[in-house]
Amino acid sequence: MGSTNQIAYLESGNPEGFPIVFLHGNSFSKEIFSRQLTSEGLQQFRMLAMDMPGHGDSTRAADPKQTYSYAGFASEVLDFLEQKKIERCVVAGWSLGGQVALELINRSPRVAGVFAFGAPPAPNGALGLFRSMRFSRMLLLAGKPQFTREDAIYFEKAALGEYANGEFVEVLLSADPEMRQALSRSLLMPRGASQRERFENSSIPVCLLHGRNEELIRTPYMESLTSPMLAGGNTIIFENAGHAPFLEQEEMFNLLLSQFCNSVAEGSELVTPVEEWQFARAA
Repeated sequence: MGSTNQIAYLESGNPEGFPIVFLHGNSFSKEIFSRQLTSEGLQQFRMLAMDMPGHGDSTRAADPKQTYSYAGFASEVLDFLEQKKIERCVVAGWSLGGQVALELINRSPRVAGVFAFGAPPAPNGALGLFRSMRFSRMLLLAGKPQFTREDAIYFEKAALGEYANGEFVEVLLSADPEMRQALSRSLLMPRGASQRERFENSSIPVCLLHGRNEELIRTPYMESLTSPMLAGGNTIIFENAGHAPFLEQEEMFNLLLSQFCNSVAEGSELVTPVEEWQFARAA
């Protein structure tokens, strides 16, 4: 049975190209990827950016407890891929969207690669959360039911750094208040395989990006991650970026995404470290 939630999305690029599906962060919306959707270097791909349930222009979840979790959002993405007749794609996710992308590892042949940024593949439970993330106001707000305007302004700034200009304040305020609370609770509930286990046992290529100046995620944790299917052999560190490398290092990010998607589409080797996968470290 398909989802009863109505999903809003943006589409650009080559309708016949290899698909990239973009997933936004907690309480943000599809418009966060405008610089990717309009990038000349990515126009060869079929690009779709969706609003997950409870976000942006999509409907609020009919069943919040079931939908507002990593697994629930992942099921919504798979339903979306089926509706759009996408047989094979890369899912590129930021922050919450990155966690949902990691949740999709080995779940469906429709997901041929995962490109995650601002999202640590962590062990389950509270211990896993705090091993991979820093305790911060941003983390607390990620689980707060109702944002004040002050909360929204702070959250946008913490997530986007110097690229925060108020554009997403109303979007953040309009997100379903039940979503953040339900999502936060779901992280502490018993689950199956952890995202770290999914990542370490992945049968598809995975690329992890991380900003050295990240406020939310622990850099040593990201640097410690290994998997036979990790593109380049290591997490790619953006030295001059924080939580939003797709904005802070836009040109480099888009180039890496293009390289990754072309390799996944062609079935090329991505695991062995190669020079072009290392240049992000010097930026």
